[in-house]
Amino acid sequence: MMALIAKDASYTYPDGTVGLSNATIEIEKGERIALVGSNGSGKSTLLLLFSGLIKPESGSIEILGKKIDKSNSKFFRRNIGILFQNPDDFLFNPTVKDELLYTPAQLEIDEDEAIDIAERYASIFGIEKFFEKPPFRLSGGEKKKVALACVLMMEPKILLLDEPTANIDGKTRRKIIEMIEDIKTTLVIATHELDFIDKLADRVVILGMEKKIIADGGLELLDDNKLLEEAGII
Repeated sequence: MMALIAKDASYTYPDGTVGLSNATIEIEKGERIALVGSNGSGKSTLLLLFSGLIKPESGSIEILGKKIDKSNSKFFRRNIGILFQNPDDFLFNPTVKDELLYTPAQLEIDEDEAIDIAERYASIFGIEKFFEKPPFRLSGGEKKKVALACVLMMEPKILLLDEPTANIDGKTRRKIIEMIEDIKTTLVIATHELDFIDKLADRVVILGMEKKIIADGGLELLDDNKLLEEAGII
């Protein structure tokens, strides 16, 4: 069974900005994919389409065998985790504890069970000392850890990460890469950084300046300087 399928999927934002053009890609369950491209190449838009948060204006998206539909929204929330590039787009509750408990509450998970899960992931990510702090008072790296803990604690079948190592210090970056290495699920990670992809992915999809997929293959694509220059990555 395919985890994610896009067929000629295109999306234009309300302000007229083209987000993605005619993307076709199939991702099997358990695959680890790196979406590589320059800023504005359509990586984030493809992740949003694969999360079910937006619908293509043309073409189609299929997630775990289901079309994007309001009747499937709870199924998608339970089975898909998405980390936004800017954690401030994700964190909005009064405290870190409230952030960790928000999604379980939406999914009607027993409160005691939700607290146990939240405390376990807070310990894994080393954020238990921030439990009662407002997220806006945390550093960029701390916010990213909280956001990633919120995403992973529900053990989603599909994990979508948008620039997870951007704008954080070296120590936090290494820690997050190590955590992602250990994740056993379908993974799609969007990045313009090339140095760690071989640790996290076994397939590379390159998006070009025209918001289209221009290459799809193995890690050897990262050695093709002409292709990377065409995509505006180097």
